Amino acid sequence: MDFINRQVAVIKPKGPYIHWINSLPGTVDPVSIDKLQNDCTVILLPHFDTDRESMNYLKKNFRSIFEYELYGWYTDEEAWPRKLTFRLFQEWFEIEFHTEVIDFGRGPIAIEKY
Repeated sequence: MDFINRQVAVIKPKGPYIHWINSLPGTVDPVSIDKLQNDCTVILLPHFDTDRESMNYLKKNFRSIFEYELYGWYTDEEAWPRKLTFRLFQEWFEIEFHTEVIDFGRGPIAIEKY
């Protein structure tokens, strides 16, 4: 068991994001908020002492996370919101910070560039 010198941000979809997904062209089977909140994106961040510091870091880096979430559902950027602001990101996603990151895995961690 190893402690990792990182913390995590859990990115939980909220209603407006689900509405956007379900309004995309070609959507036949609507997704539910329960389904998407059951398996959320988790981001490793540098370790910070306070949630405020964590949020400030996320505010500087939110755009790539937002684009990742949008691209995962629809690659045509024309269907994306016109302005990807931090305020919109917060309206579409709940953000949870957790500071205890423990690795129970064996072997090296595989890293894939996005």
